[in-house]
Amino acid sequence: MYIVVVGAGATGLYVASLLAREKQEIVVIEQDEEAAEQVRRTLDVGVVVGNAAIPRVLWEAEVQRADLLVAVTGTDEVNMITCFMAKELGAKKTIARVRNPEYSGYLLVGGKSPYATRKVVRPRSLGVDLFVNPEIEAAREIVSILSGLYVTPMEEFADGRVQLREFKAESAAVVGKRLADIPFPRPCVVVMLEHGEEMIVPSGDEKVQKGDRLYLVAARKDMDQLGAIFEVPRRSPRTVVVFGGGTIGFHVAEALEKRGVQVKLIEKSAARSQEISSKLKRAVVIQGGRPDRDLLEDEGVAHSDAFVAATGDESLNILAGLVAKDVGVSRNIVVVDEPEYIALAEAVGVDVAMSPLLICGSRIAHYILHGGAVSVALLGKEDAQVIEFLAGANARVSKHAIGELEWPKGAIIGAIVRGDAVMAPTDATTIEPGDTVIVAALLDEIPNVERLFKAP
Repeated sequence: MYIVVVGAGATGLYVASLLAREKQEIVVIEQDEEAAEQVRRTLDVGVVVGNAAIPRVLWEAEVQRADLLVAVTGTDEVNMITCFMAKELGAKKTIARVRNPEYSGYLLVGGKSPYATRKVVRPRSLGVDLFVNPEIEAAREIVSILSGLYVTPMEEFADGRVQLREFKAESAAVVGKRLADIPFPRPCVVVMLEHGEEMIVPSGDEKVQKGDRLYLVAARKDMDQLGAIFEVPRRSPRTVVVFGGGTIGFHVAEALEKRGVQVKLIEKSAARSQEISSKLKRAVVIQGGRPDRDLLEDEGVAHSDAFVAATGDESLNILAGLVAKDVGVSRNIVVVDEPEYIALAEAVGVDVAMSPLLICGSRIAHYILHGGAVSVALLGKEDAQVIEFLAGANARVSKHAIGELEWPKGAIIGAIVRGDAVMAPTDATTIEPGDTVIVAALLDEIPNVERLFKAP
């Protein structure tokens, strides 16, 4: 695919590097010469210097033949205008990153009188096929994690019937054992194992070491029982402290409040604290600065079920998460900018560190899939993906047993969904047309996997 990425900030650079790793043809448009030079130094992609909101610059980047344009500058309006112009020039699909949630829905425009029909302006009318708001998506994921029995990232496939969940190997039930010898209580497939910096598709002979991360695929109804091997289940939180009242912190507090959770939000800005207090109905909003021990103890963090650090400063978030853990909170979640900081934060005591950039990458990766793919999730530091495919009648995989197919070494089937049944497949399992097939693959193997789901 030919993809144009507009904006070479942190998000643009990350998205371009992710797509380049997937062997897509990429051109980056950046107005700042210094930022453009950084792209040239770090990535093997084309670079055009200029303002992408100008048609001449878009034409120079050959947007007229683009399969996809991704606009991720720091300004919502520039991103939307760029998408509109790109569509007019011939780009097939467009994605705009927006931070203002009011842009991402329908807009009702009033008529000349109160009784006149109101016109609905949809995002596609503006030339945007998909709005991506990483901060809102991050807030949703935090709420999803807090609502489960385990403090681990989770993705759903096949309309929620299949779950992918990440677990850390710390219990005696798994550490030091071969995967084939672990007594999993329900059918599942360990699709990936992350050991240090290495991500592999494990065999049954792979021995699990303390600190390894295992990625399990199983039926949603079985996942809670499977998770009990790795950690003690916890009840849904009744009290949560949110540190930081930005977009992520506010939307986490708002969503939890609607679920009946008692929320306390700490925000350093007096004006922002008053604004949030006027918008939330039951949450307690406290003005507070740095997350020192006295502040967190005074605000009852030790007696809370969870602590979320979501300021705009990732170092401050990590510090806050660690202080909260030291004070006595049972689970903590922190937001970091750079995906590389996730492993570092979790190594020093953070339960879950998440990056809005990774979430943004997942949403965009979903849009570039082909060959029968339905949805996608990134694993680790974007080293692998789990992809949901629909097996077509003429696909190479259809009507063949899994053991008969030449699967890439870096790929594995995690589950097959047929009707209402979720199966953990074996080599003897035959893939039938219409089956939903959940596949995990290292990035380099994804083109080979996609080929299997196409017609010969």
